[in-house]
Amino acid sequence: MASGGSTMKRLMMTAIPFSLFIVLLFGRTLALTKEEASPILKELIQTEFRILEIREAPLEGFWEVVTEIGQERMILYIDKSLRFIIHGQILDRQTKRNISLDRLKEFRKVNTSNLPLENAISMGQGKRKLYVFTDPQCHFCSQLHEELKQIGDLQTFFFLFPLTPASYEKAKAVWCSEGKLKALEETYGGMELKPPSCDASPIDKNMQLGKRLLIESTPTLLFQNGKIVEGYTPPDTLENLLKLNSGLNSKF
Repeated sequence: MASGGSTMKRLMMTAIPFSLFIVLLFGRTLALTKEEASPILKELIQTEFRILEIREAPLEGFWEVVTEIGQERMILYIDKSLRFIIHGQILDRQTKRNISLDRLKEFRKVNTSNLPLENAISMGQGKRKLYVFTDPQCHFCSQLHEELKQIGDLQTFFFLFPLTPASYEKAKAVWCSEGKLKALEETYGGMELKPPSCDASPIDKNMQLGKRLLIESTPTLLFQNGKIVEGYTPPDTLENLLKLNSGLNSKF
């Protein structure tokens, strides 16, 4: 029968490695704080910034740090030894997805009151507003366009956002037409317009705006409260989205 002293000794010997295990498992590597990350990022970012969120990165051994610099958002990856910083994008070969870009899209927010409506084509009237990035050669954009006509109490602003060189030329021709909305609908239908003969720089500005908003496809819809929805949306779903997101103070 073991004495009390030897039993205590064995317990202490067992407890020491277990406590080390707890430190390794639940130590600082599981909780990089904004206070710890901020001075590290200041070495790279030479202007004022804000850390939005920190979490485990999809890249093993790294933290993912989402930052905001002015109106731009950026992801940096810090390794858990805090020695290395990666400024770049992570691509998943299996899913064919840009993981970094997908993550940044989760933090997109748009103050629709600041959208340059002078560069858009307006359709309809109503208290509810919808902002659509559209390509003149996009089939689903054309389908959405016709369905938007059937929704009441809605003013839609179309930002021409060509995705190909051919669409770029068509977008400029639409913009330079006397009746822009009619010209857009004719282009959807396959009609060829006269070559552009005006200042079509709003198209370039729309493309720059779309790039800042991480828009990659059309149609892309922006609602009054800043919510962004990519892709074609069926009428019933669209009406529900308008009800939920047409108030500037709505949450999403």
